[in-house]
Amino acid sequence: MNRYILAFLGLVLSAHVMAQPLAVSLEEAIQIAVDSSYATRDAEFNLAKKEKEVQEVIAIGLPQVNAQAEFQNFLDIPVSLVPAEFFGGESGEFAEVQFGVNYNLTGSVTATQLIADGTYFIGLQAAKTVVELSRVQKSKAEQEIKVATADAYYTTLLAQANFDILTENVANLDKTLEETRALYENGLTEEQDVDQLELNRNKLIISRDNTQRILNISKQALLYIMGLSIQTDITLTDDIESLVALSNSPEYLQKEPDLLTHPDYLLAKTNVELADLQIRGDKATFYPSLSAFFTHQQVGQSNEFEFFESGAPYFPTTIVGARLNIPIFSGFQRKRQLQQSQIAYEQSQMQLRQAEDGLELEIVRARSNYEGALKNWENQKRSFELAQRINQKTTIKYSEGVADSFELNISENQLLQEQTRYIQTALELLNAKKALDKALNTL
Repeated sequence: MNRYILAFLGLVLSAHVMAQPLAVSLEEAIQIAVDSSYATRDAEFNLAKKEKEVQEVIAIGLPQVNAQAEFQNFLDIPVSLVPAEFFGGESGEFAEVQFGVNYNLTGSVTATQLIADGTYFIGLQAAKTVVELSRVQKSKAEQEIKVATADAYYTTLLAQANFDILTENVANLDKTLEETRALYENGLTEEQDVDQLELNRNKLIISRDNTQRILNISKQALLYIMGLSIQTDITLTDDIESLVALSNSPEYLQKEPDLLTHPDYLLAKTNVELADLQIRGDKATFYPSLSAFFTHQQVGQSNEFEFFESGAPYFPTTIVGARLNIPIFSGFQRKRQLQQSQIAYEQSQMQLRQAEDGLELEIVRARSNYEGALKNWENQKRSFELAQRINQKTTIKYSEGVADSFELNISENQLLQEQTRYIQTALELLNAKKALDKALNTL
């Protein structure tokens, strides 16, 4: 069993038994989503249905056996007119004669076997190719759920980081506010300084509470994408810093693309194969088909209902034969169908080339965006570190009475802005890496 599944089951068990939250890394969250998400499970159902459709097509070439029973009660036996002279009558006159009995009971068994039919064999190949298409679509669904899971994980990390920053800022401001109140009570500062700090604190608390709500919703969205109950208590073991460290690698930009196994390329390639099979199938409709059949019939006839008694009157009929179907002229219908299939084949080849060019362009664009996001994050990291040093020095000056509350307020707002921008650029870097991974088919 997949080690991620074992880890996940262990985590779920501990969550139920010990009431502990489900702790997952980004890699584990992605694997759980691949195994349990609604999208991938839906793709698995589609694949299973297509596999059964192949078996259904195969069954068409196997013997087909059917049985039939029919009972007739002639309330009025049909009357036929025959020349009266057959019975000694005059020429030109007709006698009324009833041929038949009151009750008929017929039972028959018919077996047919397809011997040669080009459309059947082409259809069988097409059905198998459709299964391969479903497998590629499942791979595509897995890729998309990986991207969606990473998106939700990053969004939750951003909300968590913002919440932690705001919580830390509230704690720091509480400390400064407490010191300023003490200074005011001793007559060493003005009441306006206390009011300004309280105003800043209220703004931070409002932002922190809003971020808490966003964090809760983000966690529930992540759980939904993973295919888990949104009531699950979940914590994320990765943080933005550790994930960014994985993205900050010069070797990463040197990765070679794997286009031939990319789901988008495989989808286009499989559509070309299906279009080719459609042409072959349309051509096969021009050729004869041959099948064999066997029929055995028992017909019971009697004026009394005695068919289930010993010695009941039954009359057998047995037929063995073959049926050759030779298409001759269909009003150019088959020809027009073949022409449509040939156009569709050329179109699918064009779409394959379009997919290749599109994937190459996506790689170029994703690499450029990643390089830009990496530089932005490095620059913003330096700005954040500068804002930290400025705020630390301003706080020291404020406590020593060298700086006033206005300067302290400016430095704190500046630090908060740089913190937010730093997290945002980190998130942009992670999203750029995710887009490049998708383009390179390495997600």
